[in-house]
Amino acid sequence: MSQERVVIPPQPKRLSDQIIAGMPWLDGFAEKLRAVWEPLVGQSAPRPLRDALYGTWLGHPLHPAVVLLPVGFWTSSAVFDLLGEEESADLMLKLGLGGAIVATVTGAAQWQDSGEEKKPRRLGALHAGLNTLATVLYASSWFLRARGSRGAGVALSTAGYGLVSVSSWLGGELSFDVGIGVNRTAFETLAAKWTKVAAAADLLDGKPLRVEVEGTPVMLLRQGESIVAIGATCTHLGGPLDEGEIDGDTVICPWHGSVFRLNDGGLVHGPATFSQPGYDVRVESGQVAIRLAS
Repeated sequence: MSQERVVIPPQPKRLSDQIIAGMPWLDGFAEKLRAVWEPLVGQSAPRPLRDALYGTWLGHPLHPAVVLLPVGFWTSSAVFDLLGEEESADLMLKLGLGGAIVATVTGAAQWQDSGEEKKPRRLGALHAGLNTLATVLYASSWFLRARGSRGAGVALSTAGYGLVSVSSWLGGELSFDVGIGVNRTAFETLAAKWTKVAAAADLLDGKPLRVEVEGTPVMLLRQGESIVAIGATCTHLGGPLDEGEIDGDTVICPWHGSVFRLNDGGLVHGPATFSQPGYDVRVESGQVAIRLAS
């Protein structure tokens, strides 16, 4: 008896994929952007400055919070223009320009380390380019309004708002499709009960050991008489912490240099903004057992 073959049609490409596929020149633009921002948010930039711009101190990326400033101010400006409240509209436009500077710097910090892959590299470059053009339009609008050419000024700010709206959609693609700025361990299944994961004899002093616990990567490390365990997948962009450098009581991600405490996975330095999952550890009959830290 013949069995009917079911053909599953290919899924259509996302609109963002179609857009960047036709813009290979974005790769060169992205490299120029990364070179420009490297002294401020790159690996060689001062740690305190980078941590401040990443949002390490906040517990999640800073950029999504501050991007509300230019968008909110410029939305208010557009509404006041419609109502004929010229003074209020102009004030909101100026405040939006100030907010755009903060949003630009924090956005560059969040994107800087994600350019190894084509989609985040191109999407981020396009996002930045549109935002820059919108900011230029708003600055030009301010200039024209101040010189009495209000109609032309409003036209430019309206065009700028359109660009900001498209760019905001691209920012959503970067976060919710590509995963820039999200916790890379958010959906891992963590062991809530004691689970044996390795023989204690397999742990060499100072040398990380990667194990799988119900599909979740965990890094074990013996330091003298103690054994610690934290998530092995860096919360930033998924780097393998078990391949990172052990520096005293911390581990440094080999990909982008995030620093975490070994005893509990706590975040010390970015670009990560989330801590690592931490585990309790005990040794039973020569076997290392772990469970999610209580």
